[in-house]
This record gives sequence, C-alpha cells and structure tokens, in this order.
Amino acid sequence: MFEIKRKDGLARLGEFTTPHGTVETPAIMPVINPNRELVPVKKLEKEFGTQVLITNSYILYKDQELKDKSLDRGIHDLLGFQGSIMTDSGTFQAHVYGDIDVEAEEILEFQRNIGSDVITILDEFTEPDDSRETAEEKVQKTIERAEHALRSKEDQISLTALPIQGSIYLDLRKRCGKSMGEIKGDLYPIGGVVPLMEDYRFHELAEVIIASKKGLGPRGPVHLFGAGHPMLYSLAVLLGCDLFDSSSYAKYAKRGDMMYPEGTKNIEDIDHLGCECPVCSSYDAEEIRESYKKNDIELLAEHNLWTCFREMNKIKQSIKEGSLWEMVERRVRSHPKLLETLKVLNQEYRFLERFEPRSRRRASLYTGQESIYRPTFKRIKRWILNDYIPPKKGPTVYFEPDQSKKPYSRFFREEIDMIEDYDANLLVSTQIGPVPFEMDEIYPIAQSVFPSHPANIFSLRHYKRKKKIDELIRWEGKSTLDILSKSKGPNFDEMKIKATADYQFGEGAGSALTDGTLKYVKNNKGRIKNVKLDQNHILSVRHYDGFFTLKKTGAEILLNHFSPPDLRIEVTEESAEFNRDGKSVFSKFVTHMSSDLRHGDEAIVVTENDELVATARVLLIKDEVKVFDRGLAAGVRVGFNLNENTST
Repeated sequence: MFEIKRKDGLARLGEFTTPHGTVETPAIMPVINPNRELVPVKKLEKEFGTQVLITNSYILYKDQELKDKSLDRGIHDLLGFQGSIMTDSGTFQAHVYGDIDVEAEEILEFQRNIGSDVITILDEFTEPDDSRETAEEKVQKTIERAEHALRSKEDQISLTALPIQGSIYLDLRKRCGKSMGEIKGDLYPIGGVVPLMEDYRFHELAEVIIASKKGLGPRGPVHLFGAGHPMLYSLAVLLGCDLFDSSSYAKYAKRGDMMYPEGTKNIEDIDHLGCECPVCSSYDAEEIRESYKKNDIELLAEHNLWTCFREMNKIKQSIKEGSLWEMVERRVRSHPKLLETLKVLNQEYRFLERFEPRSRRRASLYTGQESIYRPTFKRIKRWILNDYIPPKKGPTVYFEPDQSKKPYSRFFREEIDMIEDYDANLLVSTQIGPVPFEMDEIYPIAQSVFPSHPANIFSLRHYKRKKKIDELIRWEGKSTLDILSKSKGPNFDEMKIKATADYQFGEGAGSALTDGTLKYVKNNKGRIKNVKLDQNHILSVRHYDGFFTLKKTGAEILLNHFSPPDLRIEVTEESAEFNRDGKSVFSKFVTHMSSDLRHGDEAIVVTENDELVATARVLLIKDEVKVFDRGLAAGVRVGFNLNENTST
C-alpha cells in the first residue's frame, strides 16, 4: 500500500506499507549479500536508520545451504532484520552472465516461501543495444509473467513488484508501464537501465524514466533498479522515482572509490576528505587509505552509504521546502552528461507541467540559464504570450526595473498612478520575459530571485508581434506621457484582479468576478488583502504568492460562470456532509475532478448535482486521485451549509 504525504511536482514524500512495517519514501534499499555482510545489518538498522533492505533471491536459491536456511528460518531471521525486505528474482544475473538456471514460477514461489515482503517477477532484461523486435518480445514475455504472477498469487501477504522493461524504445517503455499499471502490482521497478548509467547515457535514462511514468501513471512506489550513486538521486526523484537499491556502496569500496553527491574520487588521490559523515569525522584520509591497503573496505563502504543516506535526506527536505528543482540544477552541473538531462526536462514540459504546482511557499532561485525552462516559469510565460489580453487598446509602455526590487508595482506606484488615466498598457521586462505590470505580485514573478540583466529586446519584440501591438514605448519619465492619449478605463487594481483571476481560474474569471461595484481592503503598504463585489466579500489575497482564496460568493460566481468539471472536485453525498463541516476530501469519495487543477490550486467542492459544498486546496491532481484509494485529495478551507448566508 502506497500513500502520498507530500509532493513537489512528480517528486513525493510517501509511505509504503509492507507486512513488516512502513517505509518512508524516497528511500534507499541497501543490497545485502548473505555470503558477506560488508556493513552489518544491525548497524544499517540502528545507525543508518534503514527501513528496507533488498537481497537477491536467486543467489539464495542457488546456494543449497542458504536456500535451506531461508526456507527453514525465513528471510527476516536469516538476515537478522525485522523491517521490510524486498527480493530480486535474478534478472540482473541473466544480464551479467547471459542466462540463469531457474523458471519464472519457481523463483517467484521461492520468494513467497521465504517470507519476502516484496517479491519480484522474473522479467526479461532489455539491453540498450537490443533490436526493437528483441525488445518487444522481451516486453511481451515480461507482461505475460506479470499477469501469471498476479493470477497465481495464493495469499495476500507478499507484495509483488512488476518491472517495466523496453530498452531505449520509449513507446515500449510506455506500453509496458501501462500494462503493469493495469495488472495492478504493488511496486513498479524500472529495469534494464544499469548499462545506461554505467555508460553515462543519462539523457536516455531520463527519457526512459519519463516514458515509463507516462505509461504507468502516478501509481507507486516506483523503484529505479540499480541506481546506487547519489549524483543521480535528486534527478530520479524529481522524475517520480521513490526507491533505490544500492550495491554501489560496496562495489565502489572494493576498488577504493569514495562516493560524493557530485561524483566519485579514489582514496589514493584524496588528502582532504571534504565530508562530515561519521567515518570522515573519525578518520583522516591516510587512515582510510591504510585500511583499504589492508583489504579492509568497511570504512569506505560505510562512507559511501552515509553519502547516499545523507543525500536522500537532503532530497526529502527539498521536497518539503519545494526547492527540489534548484537542488537538481545544482547536482546535474557535476557532470556534462548529467547536465544534458535538463534538455530532456525542457522537452517534456507538457508532461511535467501537469504535476507542477502553480505556486510554492518559497521563492524560486535562479541557478543558471536553464532555470527559466522550469515548468513553473514556462507556464506563466506561455500564458502571458498566448492567453493574456491587454486591457487597453493604446500603446504598451515598458519599464526596466531593478530586479531586486519586487514586487515592481510597489516601487513604481507613482508612475502607475500617473499613467492610470491614459490609454496605455504597462509592461515590465524580466528575466523570464515581458510581464504585464498587473501580474507582478503573483508567483513566480515576485517570488523569484534572478541576477540583474538589461532588457531583452528580442523577447520584447516577440511579445509585440504576438500581441499585435502597434507601439512599444520605453518609459523615459514624465515626458513619456506627452505621447500618450488620455482615456478612461479599468483602474490598476481592477486590472490586477482580472489578470490574476484569469491566470489562476481560467479565461473569463476576471470579468465574472469584477462585474459590479468593487471595493478593496488594503494593508499599510497598499497591497490588496480582500476584495468585495457589491458589498459581498468574494476574494482574499494570499500573502505568499499573490493568488486568491475564494469566499462563498466568489465560489458561486465562478460556479455559474464555468461549466462542470472546470474548477470542481465532485464528491459523493456521503463525503459532502463531512466536507461542509470543514473535513478534508478523501480520494475514494471523489467522483469527478477537473483535469486542469494543479497541486495547491484553489478548487470548489461540489455534489454530484453541482451544489456548492466547500472551497479547498488541491493535494492530488485528477490522475493521482484515480489511482489512489487512500489519502487526501484536497484540504477543505471553508465548508458551506445549505442554508448558509450568501454574503459569507
């Protein structure tokens, strides 16, 4: 059973429950070789906080002594670990040695009999250089084995891992992922990717993960087989991977290599460790080197494991903070081949955008020129170019502000007041492109930190062409007013309400919410806090991102303006009764939901008859709600009783 607790795009903090406990994801599964425990299991559990291990059932099966012990005592007693244990089937051995001597049903039954928490079917390893025909045959055989494994499951104790194969053929990856999701396993490893990682073909690795996720959907947890180096973790988590098995800590130690988040260094070349893990805090480089020369690699192995675990903890914190994109951009700069993956992410904007929140509670930080291609920046840039309608018919006046002074309108209040009575639209030149002045307080325009730069004349010209603007005028002070015509039109506050509402809720929302007499409640800095329409409180402005929360009248206006399912989370009558009392919306009670809602969006909860129930903050998007029976779909902000006064 898998439940999402927190998200940042495709990345998620989750809980994976097995017969032996709950694993907090994303998580590392240290690979245990029963023939040699390089790092004792007890130490892994007590010092590293390991919640889940993985071991190879094929190795156990082929060693008669280990096989007998496993069957007699069970895998948990054999390894001395009472947490969750996953077993692999021997597929990787087939990749390494060419073939293995075991039948698919035979190894599956063995895994069940030794009490593994998560058993893995014997899939067909698809090599990167497989022909399409060969890869297709292997995918089909893997799917057939998955179907048979689920049919032959005699009990509900062991969970089943269904690997996704397909080589570098993205349509095969997508097809395999879709099939495994429909078969409904409990865990979904992405297999056949070790050769890509070994050859530093990271852009293809990213493509494979995304294609697999497209087919599988939000189901989880997703396990990236063989991903044991911390330099890959943040990228893989960003793309929706939840579990990682690591034998690399031991393999690297055997050749004297120390793993770091930015790469690998050999102990023979190190004089200054540059690490604060327990090993490096207790030993210097010379002591670790001497230990390695004596064929004692435990210190190196422990350092490598600490590096992996510490990196994963940083990733979890980044998900909580909403800063994982920045962490990934920093990490991929550790190697040119990793940096290439950002091009893949840019190309996959349409897929990634669906899972990207419209705002975060912290500012987005620029880390390099690739930052502007994040979905959060591309989304608003595209909306401005394609959907924003300038409110006035006259020329557009653009400003070149100090980028450190945000929101810009606060520092240009005098100029805005001067131009308000003129027939002119106001534009500000920013690092992500031209932005209408009335949108400058919303995320990520005001909530981002970029280095200063001169106006991009090319982006201004592109904006002029897209909007079919006759005149684009640079603000040169009061003298600019001499070439403008006076004209009555919407004031700046009304323009701000309209533009923000159209971007947040959809086209026409701004006009619907301003159709009447508007009044504003502002703070001492002149920023709008609350909006009233014909004396009814309709909107409040969130201080951290400039977007709106809906009051009852505002929600009613939008319900009347937009047809179902727009803006809506439709729930059963049973759920509606609780949601009206302010209780959260659970996934299993959602009957329908708008596909345009994003994580964190303001949504309207309705009954199946489209009656207003509550306003809520989206926690899971439609695709996620469809596959998760457990967990919260939305957190109710305010519930409304049927007889409640409209002016609330």
